[in-house]
Amino acid sequence: MFKRVLVATDGSSASEKAVEIALKLKLQNPEVEVVVLHVSEASSKTMVEPSLEQSSKLVVLPDSTRMSLIREKDEILEKARIVAEEMGVKIKLFSRTGEPASVIVNEAEKGEYDLIVIGGVGLGRSSRILGSVASRVVNNFKGSVLVVR
Repeated sequence: MFKRVLVATDGSSASEKAVEIALKLKLQNPEVEVVVLHVSEASSKTMVEPSLEQSSKLVVLPDSTRMSLIREKDEILEKARIVAEEMGVKIKLFSRTGEPASVIVNEAEKGEYDLIVIGGVGLGRSSRILGSVASRVVNNFKGSVLVVR
């Protein structure tokens, strides 16, 4: 059925479940390739001082903040690797920087993935039925999307 599966993770419990479900798909069919993607939002939210929100001035992130973002990404991907290893499944891990929904959809299209697996409610905690990233992925990806809650 599915040959290439892209799993988007942000470290939330829903995205951790998404990783597990994708790994179970691979256990059912070893031919399936599973790739786990983490997208870091190094956007204006983290780079612009709140008082400068409307201006074009960017503030350079302190080294400690940049290192914290790197550690967070590494920890999230490492969790996925450990779960895969415990299940006896080989996966590929990678990260990108940018607006999460756009990056996920672009990576899925570029990599010709058959399926995106994503947590329904991420770390943003919106009051919607679907998180904003999951909602935008569902609305913009032309292939199949499995939303996990």
